[in-house]
Amino acid sequence: MRYVGGHVSISGGLPYAIDNTVKIGGNCLQIFAGSPRLWFRKPFTDVEVREFLSGIEENRFGPVFIHALYLVNLASSNIGLLEKSTTSLVADIQNGARIHSTGVIIHIGSHLGAGFDSVKDQLVAVIQRILGETQDCDLILENTAGQNGKIGSLPELAHLLKKVNDPRLKICLDTAHLFAAGVDLRSLSAIKELVQELKDLKLLDRLVCLHLNDCTSELNSHRDLHANIGEGKIGLEGLKLFINRKELIHLPLILEVPGENKQGPNLANITLAKGLV
Repeated sequence: MRYVGGHVSISGGLPYAIDNTVKIGGNCLQIFAGSPRLWFRKPFTDVEVREFLSGIEENRFGPVFIHALYLVNLASSNIGLLEKSTTSLVADIQNGARIHSTGVIIHIGSHLGAGFDSVKDQLVAVIQRILGETQDCDLILENTAGQNGKIGSLPELAHLLKKVNDPRLKICLDTAHLFAAGVDLRSLSAIKELVQELKDLKLLDRLVCLHLNDCTSELNSHRDLHANIGEGKIGLEGLKLFINRKELIHLPLILEVPGENKQGPNLANITLAKGLV
C-alpha cells in the first residue's frame, strides 16, 4: 500500500489533523507545528500528543511530516534572522520527536544573489548545530525551483549532506519544483536521467518523501507555483511516470496543492493521486 496524504491544518489543536486527514482520504500527513508566518513556537501539550498518537494508531496512518515555517533562511547574513530560523527549527524538531514525526521539511533559504559558495560553510555549521541540539526526528531538505537565489539544487543538497555527514539529514523532492527547475517529468528519459543523477550524487538513499504537486508555471521557468493534480503543465501521465519509478515507488506522497478555493489538498486531489499509483 502506498502512503498518500496532504498538508492539513491543525487549527483548533493538533488532533484536528487526524480528522482533516480522514476527510481528504489520506493515510499519511504533513502539518505546520505552529503558524507558518510567525516565529513563535510552543511545545505540543501532553494531552494533544496522546490524542494525536491515538488517532494515528486507530487510523493506521503512515508517516507524519512537519513543514518548517516560511520565514526560515539558514543562509541569511542577518544574525538575528539566522538565530530565529535556527531556534524555530529546533523547536519544530523537538515537537516532531514528541509526535513520532519522520522529520521536519525545510526550505533552506536564499543567498540573495551572493552565490552558494559564499554561504555553504555557514549552512553546514548551522545544520550541524540544529541536529546537535535535537534527537529522534530528522531534518529534511527540500529542492527548490531555483528562483531568487533560493538554495536547493541537487548538487547543493548533495554538498550539504556530504559536509554535514549526519544520518538524520534527509531529502524531500517536490515535483512542481523539479519541473520548474528544468526536469521534464513528462519524459521517461528525463526521469531516468534524474534518477541517475540522484544515484551519482548519493541522494537517492537519503530521499524520504515526495511532494506530489502539479505545476502552473512552464518547464524551466524557475517559478514555484503549485497546481492541482492533473491541472498543471506536468499532467497526470507525467506525475504517474515519476512516482512509479522502481527507485521511488516506496516513498510516501504528500500533496500541497491549492485544492478548491485555495483550501489545500482535498478528497478529489487525493483520489486522483491514489489512482496514479
